[in-house]
Amino acid sequence: MGFVDVIRRATEALEKDISGSSGNAVAEVAEAAEAASGSGSEGYFSKIDQFYIPEWLTMQFIANNMISFTPLFSYGTTVLAIQKSQTALGFSLDICATMLIASILRVSYYLITPYELALLRQSIVMILIQLLLLKTALRYRPDDYKYDNLEPVETLYELIQDVWVQYFPSNPFDDVYNEDWRPLLRSLSWKNLLGFTYKIFLVFLYKFLKFFDPSFKRFKGFWQWNDDKQYWKFLAVFGCCQFFITLLISKVFNWEAFSQWVGSLIGSLGLFIESLLPLPQISIFYKLKSVQGFKLIILVSWLCGDILKISYLVFGANNISIIFLCFGLFQMSLDIYIACQYIYYKYYYPYLRHSDEDVEALRLREEVELRDLSSLQKEMVV
Repeated sequence: MGFVDVIRRATEALEKDISGSSGNAVAEVAEAAEAASGSGSEGYFSKIDQFYIPEWLTMQFIANNMISFTPLFSYGTTVLAIQKSQTALGFSLDICATMLIASILRVSYYLITPYELALLRQSIVMILIQLLLLKTALRYRPDDYKYDNLEPVETLYELIQDVWVQYFPSNPFDDVYNEDWRPLLRSLSWKNLLGFTYKIFLVFLYKFLKFFDPSFKRFKGFWQWNDDKQYWKFLAVFGCCQFFITLLISKVFNWEAFSQWVGSLIGSLGLFIESLLPLPQISIFYKLKSVQGFKLIILVSWLCGDILKISYLVFGANNISIIFLCFGLFQMSLDIYIACQYIYYKYYYPYLRHSDEDVEALRLREEVELRDLSSLQKEMVV
């Protein structure tokens, strides 16, 4: 009912009131105005909702697209920063290896056990942006990152041998033909066995962490090759083999039970590899005691990506295993540790280092003054 209808009804009510045919013209006018305002407001607000808030624009839609295209912002800015500075110093190539391998595994996992489509799109977008980032980083890679210029790491044999001689007197690594095993048998106590087991565990943990340290040589120079073609060859072989095996098991032979087991293994392995993404950067910070060359935007994007991913897994996803959330929380804890490292080496460590240098300089100056005073005293005695 429009404004004209309201005027018309009010006029009729007044005419009836004047002629005496109606006893309450005011009530009819109020009723007409209320009906007009009610119908008009409903039509108005329905048009607003239809025009400004489409039905497809929901929070689920926004969350899905944010989680899918976040890698374009986080790693795209890194590509631009490397191109602008003309050097990849401070950026670890292991980031590309970690994200590419993890994303390929997640895509193949989808072929066996379909999960949220938004996470599949994120994996595909991640592969594309990481290929561009790898190409850019290899183009501006410093010579210090090449295999021939890296430091060797202790072999597993040497580390186990060092641990053995700490707890047992007879060393089978050097004295193989020794027939007197009585000292070794006497040293087999629970204390020595537990200590030896604990140290061996630390040895394997040390070797595992050293593999993620980009400043040391790896087995067969993995992801430290001098030739750039080796990177693309590895990715092509790994991707083709992974998809071929996955399709063969799940689609061709249709082994239901075995394919589910393989899918769980692939998915868990992909999430585990992705959760180890911050380890190379942690090693670099610890060795250099500096954040020079590290782009802060990478750390910010990691933390924002972790928050967005965990929020999506908790509130937005429907068909997600709990293992996704566990590995996401583990990766977030490593990123928080990197943030603490960044703050410490950026703001506190330089101050502490300068303080130590000042104390050392003061000590050296006092020694020089004492030496000069001693020489002066000797000259006065003479």
